[in-house]
Amino acid sequence: MRSAELTEGTPILDENGEKLGKSTVVGRRAVSQVVLSRILMASPGMTILPFVMQSLERQKLLIRYPWLGAPIQISLVGLMLSLVTPLCCAVFPQISSIPFDKLEPDVQAHIKEIRSDRLPSVVYYNKGL
Repeated sequence: MRSAELTEGTPILDENGEKLGKSTVVGRRAVSQVVLSRILMASPGMTILPFVMQSLERQKLLIRYPWLGAPIQISLVGLMLSLVTPLCCAVFPQISSIPFDKLEPDVQAHIKEIRSDRLPSVVYYNKGL
């Protein structure tokens, strides 16, 4: 879905929100940040839930009422996701920055052409969700 950001680049902006161009370096960084935050979102459900379910099995609740297994798991995963999602989305700021000198040389040259009077030291991009 975000492959265009990796191949064509992600829009980069100045401090006033004016578009300066697109950068594949920024695209890789933005997609990497989103991938990491999504992995973190899934982690509690994949690590904590098995221990909770095992505890319920030891207490013989699921042995007496085996049909409760699926509703309990779905409810707990939903609860965990609703609590963890805002935290994981906030791990990286929505509008992130990158130093100008970390951009590709051709993007730097393009910005120097259009902004010869004042070069930004930092450019901004929307990380996405």
